[in-house]
Amino acid sequence: MKAEKREYNEMSRAIDRVSEGLDSIIEMYNEIEEDKPIIKLDDQVLSDLEEAKEKFGDDFIDKKLNNLIKEALSWLDAPADEE
Repeated sequence: MKAEKREYNEMSRAIDRVSEGLDSIIEMYNEIEEDKPIIKLDDQVLSDLEEAKEKFGDDFIDKKLNNLIKEALSWLDAPADEE
């Protein structure tokens, strides 16, 4: 394939941009960590949660759930002999 100097330079810059993009994608791929859910929620619970978030908003539901979980886990601070 024959090309003029301008076409050659444009192709070279395009290759450089593609190479930079590929490097970025490879870097992102190498940094990927497996997403392990902390709590496995039932399908019905997930459905209800989505409905609640639509009705009351993400922030409100997130705050409520965080408070519930904190309360549920408050027993972690209790001495072992109170079990």
